[in-house]
Amino acid sequence: MNVNMQKLMKISGFFRLLVLIATAIVMMYLGYSFFVNGEIRFGTSHLFHELWQDERASRGVLLGIQSPLFIMLFVGVYWLQKLLSHYQKGQFFGHEAMRCYLWLVWIKVFDFGLEIVQHLGTGYYHKQFFEHTSIELTIDFGDITTILLMLLIVYLLKAARELEAENREFI
Repeated sequence: MNVNMQKLMKISGFFRLLVLIATAIVMMYLGYSFFVNGEIRFGTSHLFHELWQDERASRGVLLGIQSPLFIMLFVGVYWLQKLLSHYQKGQFFGHEAMRCYLWLVWIKVFDFGLEIVQHLGTGYYHKQFFEHTSIELTIDFGDITTILLMLLIVYLLKAARELEAENREFI
């Protein structure tokens, strides 16, 4: 195996560790915010914060609205760890690595739609307690670009896998 591949394998291992550390830091921050400050700081809107402070609104319902995004964080970390594990083993173009990457793409697409539904659900719940509710659906161009870029990378990885297979046949 050449030197560049070995470097990529080491970098993948480093990023696996980095993702776990970053996830742990985010979880500690979220736990601290919730248990010490009594606040939720995970993908929330101004309507959510207004409801969180209002005694009429159920915090259980609000946590239920936020929980799918929180679950998606863990699912995304799982598949990213699995992908980086394959990369760490040098399996850059294998079927399993491609499957992990496709899961990450679908998670990103699902997360994009879920965030829109979460904002609409929060707005609908807000409307039950307040006269004036202004639902803001902010669609981040960066998210759309990321999804398109991930799809392009899927295509490139598939082409690279086919080239690698052709090279093996040629040898």
